[in-house]
Amino acid sequence: MTDAPENRKHAEKLAQLIGAAIGAGKDPRALLAPDRPPQATARTGVTVREYFETWIVDKHPPLVRKAQARDYRRHIEGYVLPTLGEVALDRLTPRDIVGRQAELLARPLQEHARRRLPVNQRVDEQQTVGEPRTLSVKFVRNILLGSLRALLRDAARIDEVPIRSNLFDGLQWPRGIVPGPEPYEPEQRDRILAWFKTKRFGLHVGRPGASIRAQIHPPYYTFVHTLFWTGLRPSEAAGWHWGDADLVRGIVRFVRSRHLGQERATKTRAARRTVVLMPQTVDTLRAIQPLNVRPEVPVFTNLQGGPIEPKAFSTHWYACLRALGLPIRGLYATKDSFVSLAMSRDANLVWLQEQTGGSLATLRKHYGRWMRTEGADQLKKLEDFGPQLAPGRAGSEASF
Repeated sequence: MTDAPENRKHAEKLAQLIGAAIGAGKDPRALLAPDRPPQATARTGVTVREYFETWIVDKHPPLVRKAQARDYRRHIEGYVLPTLGEVALDRLTPRDIVGRQAELLARPLQEHARRRLPVNQRVDEQQTVGEPRTLSVKFVRNILLGSLRALLRDAARIDEVPIRSNLFDGLQWPRGIVPGPEPYEPEQRDRILAWFKTKRFGLHVGRPGASIRAQIHPPYYTFVHTLFWTGLRPSEAAGWHWGDADLVRGIVRFVRSRHLGQERATKTRAARRTVVLMPQTVDTLRAIQPLNVRPEVPVFTNLQGGPIEPKAFSTHWYACLRALGLPIRGLYATKDSFVSLAMSRDANLVWLQEQTGGSLATLRKHYGRWMRTEGADQLKKLEDFGPQLAPGRAGSEASF
């Protein structure tokens, strides 16, 4: 282009357009070469397996919880890649997702996985008598709507892979029976506490394989006692430090949880709360409090002196239940026992919500059958203002 007045005017106008495009966040190359199609930036043809291998590298603490990173890998590698691994991301269709769902819901649960389930969960709500236990609806939902959808979401948002927006629209889920709370009776609770109070646990002395010394371990008893009498989640109690407790006032401030060897913030914002302790619980805590306690020291410790891990502690929990001949239930049964007892004693629901870190809707939905029936009590308040029926005519006012 020669330096002529008309060309200079055209260049100045073009510069203004380019500046405006850049200011608006648009690509100005179309103005420089309007006849040339813009260069495609979206990644096409990359397979599910190829993308997963780069995607999973970024899924580690503190970006995601350790348990979530583990689930991403387990779900995708074990249940998605075997059938969809070689399919290009931009070629996935709703039929692919529906087919994966149908196959997973019909897949028998492996024997080693079934044995790890509590006895009351070894028969699925969708299972026909005599058929093998299959993957649960909840587990399949977590695979597809949790892990797989997270992978596809990042592929579209971060790496500009053209993903179909309706991939999960064809999914329909069977309506399963949601297991309800399974509290222990007060007599059963007391037997469990007595077992942990007197049980001698084996501790290896010296290197592995050396002699074993059996001894009572008070932190285990205090851990179970605290779960039964506070409504805490096991992971919350495991993340408790001595600096969080005020034993003089009988309160604890919960700001973290511990799971799979990692301490993180509480599961929800509502879970960051102050919990009131029973006087008996305060006494058991004082009994295990070190003389020279530091704020960052965990309250509940294992046999090696490290913080309790709820998953590892479950070995002792199930050993207790088997020894006592009690129904096999998870450690969360301690929370169920506390909430059901509180509701059956007409505890204030707002206080119970703050104590347990749940919601009023959850308390009513899952523990409603333990609520005292207030209808009759409330109607008695209205008796003096009701119709006065003549003797022998009870019920006549209800005739139409």
